[in-house]
Amino acid sequence: MMADAKPTETKTSPASDTRARLIAHGLDAMLRHGYDGVGIGGILTAAGVPKGSFYYFFASKEDFCLAVLDAYRAHYAALREAIFADRDRPALDRLTAYLTSLEIAHAAERPLGGCFYGVLAQTASARSDRVRSRLSEVFADWQTQIAVLLNEARDRGETSPHLDADEAAAFLIDAYEGMLLRAKADGRPLSTHFDRLRRMALTAFGAGHATHGSIDSSSPTR
Repeated sequence: MMADAKPTETKTSPASDTRARLIAHGLDAMLRHGYDGVGIGGILTAAGVPKGSFYYFFASKEDFCLAVLDAYRAHYAALREAIFADRDRPALDRLTAYLTSLEIAHAAERPLGGCFYGVLAQTASARSDRVRSRLSEVFADWQTQIAVLLNEARDRGETSPHLDADEAAAFLIDAYEGMLLRAKADGRPLSTHFDRLRRMALTAFGAGHATHGSIDSSSPTR
């Protein structure tokens, strides 16, 4: 998820183009090397931007990181909204389409970069409260969007009637982030990992009215 996360604008000024270019190259660099493995100098060189221009837009590397995070967040929130809004399709079909769109984006990465949220979260304990708080907000918003869709799926009879949509959304995000970490390490085709994620998620959600092994809000363990 690198080039796809560039902000889109119908009309841009030279300044906004420069800022967007810095964010795009910063995202690419941090996906590959993490926050601590990236220097501002390399980003400036890749973007063809002088050092003074960087500090015109961003007060510090942390401010830059937050701008990258905000751009990434806006891009993928809009992607979910566009896919999830198609109420003529079954809700779980929309969820599957969303996961497939992520697979396509990741498959285009050379090498696989992963999800910026997950990359940043791996060193969150070393980041400031401001970064950790923003990252927590991002995960919460992502979870809410998926939970709304899963509530719709449950109400339409596409899942177990007892599905806990919020827990299911949290599970899906956790599984997705973990899947990407493993995909970086084991060398198997990315499609293998995404196929498993889609299949097991639908099973856990009780798709087709299956209840065994589903994320059930009526479970006595909750």
